[in-house]
Order: sequence, then structure tokens, then C-alpha cells
Amino acid sequence: MSVARTALCVPKPRTPLWPVSALYAFAILLFVLRLDAQLAPAFWWQALVAPANADVAQLLVHYGEMPRAAVTLLCGAALGLAGAATQQVLRNPLAEPMTLGVFSGAWLALALATVFAPFLLVDGRDAVALAGGAVSLAAVFALAARRGMSPLALILAGMIVNLCGGAFCLALAISHYDLLSGLLVWGGGSFAQHDWQVARALSLRFAACALPLLLLWRPLAVFDLGETVASSLGVSMRATRSLTLGITLLIAAFVVSAVGVIGFVGLSAPAVARLAGARRLRGRMIWSPLTGAALLWLADQVAQLCTTRFGMMIPTGAITTLIGAPILLVMLRRLRGRPDLVRADSRHSMLFAPPGLRVVALLSLLSLATVVVVSLTLGRGLAGWHLGDARETLALLFLRLPHVVAAAGVGVLLALSGALVQRMTGNPMASPDLLGVCAGGALGLTGALFLTAHPGLPTFLVWCAGGSMLTLGALVLITRASSFSPDTLILAGMTLSAAFQAISVIAVSSGDPRVIVLYNLLAGSTYNVGPTMAALVAGCALLALAAVPLCRRWLEILPLGDAVSVGLGVRIGRARLGLLMLGALMSAIATLVIGPLSFIGLMAPHMARMLGIRRAMPLLYVAAAFGATLMIASDWLGRWVLFPQEMPAGVMATLLGGLYLILTMFRRPAQDRPGS
Repeated sequence: MSVARTALCVPKPRTPLWPVSALYAFAILLFVLRLDAQLAPAFWWQALVAPANADVAQLLVHYGEMPRAAVTLLCGAALGLAGAATQQVLRNPLAEPMTLGVFSGAWLALALATVFAPFLLVDGRDAVALAGGAVSLAAVFALAARRGMSPLALILAGMIVNLCGGAFCLALAISHYDLLSGLLVWGGGSFAQHDWQVARALSLRFAACALPLLLLWRPLAVFDLGETVASSLGVSMRATRSLTLGITLLIAAFVVSAVGVIGFVGLSAPAVARLAGARRLRGRMIWSPLTGAALLWLADQVAQLCTTRFGMMIPTGAITTLIGAPILLVMLRRLRGRPDLVRADSRHSMLFAPPGLRVVALLSLLSLATVVVVSLTLGRGLAGWHLGDARETLALLFLRLPHVVAAAGVGVLLALSGALVQRMTGNPMASPDLLGVCAGGALGLTGALFLTAHPGLPTFLVWCAGGSMLTLGALVLITRASSFSPDTLILAGMTLSAAFQAISVIAVSSGDPRVIVLYNLLAGSTYNVGPTMAALVAGCALLALAAVPLCRRWLEILPLGDAVSVGLGVRIGRARLGLLMLGALMSAIATLVIGPLSFIGLMAPHMARMLGIRRAMPLLYVAAAFGATLMIASDWLGRWVLFPQEMPAGVMATLLGGLYLILTMFRRPAQDRPGS
């Protein structure tokens, strides 16, 4: 009787029909209202099939509104399908085509062409953007091929391409804002159409890419069973993964070359479809394109409504994020699945013996001391490079020492924060920016710049702190019901980050001259750091170094899994909340001082782990030394390499870290070397 009653209580499988239908209903309503304001309903069909040449309204609907709607639906469906396939082959619900660098490559190619070779844009942006995406795709595959095309290698390669491309784009935007201001709007997605040419081209390209993906659904479904079962069934996971990613990234390149960068759709559409009930791959391959099309069409209608009613040119991509983020946050409690990255990471490194660990720790401290001495003594002037003597160094110490101290403190805080997040979530690709705290601080800086009359350093600090703390509070409220599970925590942080970045994109696309100030604030620099602030951040860094040993037990046990943690007496919810608060607090302090510079938090722990360090405390302290070293070196290079111009330390840190990761990726794995 109890079994029967239990069976009766089992909920019926859900389908995403109602959530997706609601998105389409809102989009259709806005589309009809806008169309009715332009043309009487009696002439809609005529305007679609055979517009009267003498009727301007019909011509605008036929060559403007209808092609725009078609392009929007095609792009949304394409990105939704590409996102579902990417997440399946990488076995990571947080992956999407943007993760693998196509969008940043296209934007960088257009920025370079605009600044240095404008003649390449005479025939339009499509060819240049497609070429940039193709180069990024080739770079990702070239880097990942050295690591067997594993999920971790592909995500890491995409991250490298994204970070390096983003750093170059930011540097160009700071130095050539007058030339690239128009490209900023396109970078958020531009769907304006004047004929059906783009819609026809996209439909053919999408059909040519979608058909092979749909035919591959059976081999793709085997990815859920693991590599051993797939091999026994005769499925080559490496070949299937390479073919699938090639197709999905080609889809992303086609989309970005046609309409610009549209982020978040590839992540949110499969996630919404899965959380709404499409559990199996076949269902996700069907419902993800439908969800992406509905989401992007609704966002475009809202963007056009803002343009019509308020005269604001808001990129559709930003509206897409602002619409999709709340939907995703509401549905997070249904999230299932865990990124399969830890096991892949462990295959490519081996533990150091204690003597080796001591050598690594000593070398990390020596490298830190070396960059401190170089930063204080070596500079550049009109006569070239100059190494100051003791007297000159002491005379300039009041100028250089605060920068060095602040950079070291920020590097320590971000490295420790990143290491805590990675240990807590079990995801080696996690970083402080995944918590959304850095993006909250950036949102606070944006608000201080645009909403206050005369913003100064105290105002920026207050607003940045407020944005960071509000984000942390929202993150705790959203993830509390799931006991702060890693999947929910990361996805909630990424969603909040995307929403806050969308607001910044809207501010950037406004054309306000204050945008160049915002760029410098967000790039991460020590320009405004004085002795008092340097002393405060150094004190916070020392307190953080003293506090992390108190979390040692949690950091050692949590990566072993929930079952083992509970069996060893760890209260998982309390442990995750404590680590979350500590990591977010360190990240917020660093953001207050130097802006939302989070790359160090990803890079420093990863460097320590790639050297073979696995135990929690050695990993944290070596990562802290690497973070301080990388931050000081980046600040010094930013001040002197392009003298008399200066480059923000955030850009230099990204380039240095990206170069290191590229060299590491090209190094042969240990198990592939002779004698290993």
C-alpha cells in the first residue's frame, strides 16, 4: 500500500512547453503592438508577401521589421542549439560557445581592422568577424590538441583565448575610444536589417550546421554514460567531441559575423530548457533552440520598444541577459548535474614529494622578492631604461612603494579567494568573478560615475563596497535553499555577473564621454592608490593569510564529495557558507582597491596546481605568492613598457597569465613523455 501511495506521489515528467510558450506570447504581443503602430493589420499580409512600392510603411515592414524578426529567431535558435551541444560534449552545464573564444576573436578582429586596416571593412563586417572567429577556433583546437581534446583542455584553451582577446580589446578601447565607440553597440548585438539577405544566408548556414548535430544525437547521448562505456559501445569521444565543437563554434561564428556578439543565450537557453523539464539530450536538442529563439526575440522587442519610447539605443544582447537572468535564477532550485572537470585535471599533473614542495615554495618567494626589487629600482625615462642606486631608490620610495604594497596585497587576496572558490566547488576553472562579487563592485563603480554629480575616490569606494555587499547578500539568499551547492552557487554567480555586465554594456553603449573613465576604472590599476590605502590592503592580506588555516579541515574534506564530507562530520551548508563569505570578502576588498580584476584569482591557484600541489594549505600559500608576484609584475610593466603611456595592471596581468597558460598548454603532458 505504501509502495502504491509512493508511486502515486511521483510527479509527472515536466516539459518546457509552458515556460517557452510564455516567452513567445510576450514577444508576439510586443511585436504586434509595434507593428500595429506602423501599419494597419489589414495590410500586414500584403506587406509580408508583396509590399506596394508606393506605400512606405509596407516597405519598412517588409524590408525592416520582418527580416529583423527572422534574423532574431534564427540567431536565438542557433545559439540555443550550439549551447546544448557544447554543454553535452564538455559535460559541463556552465559551458557555451562564448566559453571557447569565438566571440572575443571576432570582436578583436573587427577592432584591429577598424584601427589599423579600415579598408577591410569596405564590404562589411561579416568577412572580418568570421575570420576572427575562425582564428580563435583554430587557436582553441591547437591548444587543446596537446592535451588530448579533453573537456578541461578545451575549456582552458577557450578561457585563454577569451582572456587574451578581451585584454587586447580593452587596451584598444582605452587608447582608441573615438574610433571604436560605434563598434561597442555592435559588440552588444545589432539586429537592424534593410533586406532579406542576412536572413536567407543565416537560414542556409544554420540548416547546414543543425542537420549534422541532430544526426549526432545518439553518439552525443553516450557522453552521459562515461568514457569507458562509450568506448565499449564503439563511440570515439574525442572524434565526436571535436566534430561537434567544430560545428557549434561554426554556428557561433556565423551568428557573430551577422549580428554581433550575443552572449548568455548559449548558456541560458539550454539551462532553462533543462530546468523546465527537458532532462534527456533529445529533449534539450529540441527545446533549447526554441527557448533561445523566444528569449532573443523577446529581448529584441524590448530593445526596440526602449528605442521608440525613450530614444535609448540599447544593445539586444544586454536586454537578453537582463531577461534571461531572472528566469534562470528563479529556476535554479531544479538544477542537476555537476561539471566533470576534477578527474580530467588530475590526469595532467602529479604530486610533488615534500622536498619538491619546499623547493617550489622557496622559488615562489624568491620570484616575489625579485619582482619587488625590480619594481622599486628599475624604471624608464626619456633617456631609456635606468637602474637607480640606493639613494635614488630611497628618494622615489614614497611614490613606488604604495603601488608595490597595494599590488602585492591585491594579488594575495585574489589568489586566496580564487583558491577557496576552487576548493569549495571542486571546479579548477572557478574564480572569484564566478561569485558575481567583482561584477557587483563594477556595477557600483558604474553607478557612482553616472548617478552622482562629482564622483571622487571616496564615492567610488562607497559605491563599489555597496555593490559588492549587495551581490553577496543576493547570492546567499538565492543559494541558501540548496545548502550552497557548488553547481547552484557557480550558476547563480555567473548569472548575476552577466546581468551586472549587461548594465555596464548599456552604459558603455550610451556614448557618454564618461565611458572612457569607466574603462580605466574597470581595467584594474593602482593609479589612485596612496599610502593609507596600500597599508589597509596589506593589513587585510596579512589577516587573510592568518585566517585561511582556520578553514583547513573544510578545504581538505569538501573536494572529496558530499557523502564523504557528511560521513566525516562536516556540516556542508555551514562550511560552504563560511568559505563563500571569506572568499567573497577578500574579493570585495581587492575590488575596492583596484577594481574588478579577477583574473589573478583564476590564474594563481591554477599555476600552483599545474606544478603538482594538491594539499590545501601549500596550494593556498604558493598561490598567494604567485598572485602577489604576478600583480606586482603587471603593475610595473603597465607603468614602464609603453612609457610615457601607461597600461592598466589588469590588462597586463591578463596578457602575462595568458602567455603562461599558452606555454603550459603546449608543453607535453607528463604521461606522454618518454619514460613517464
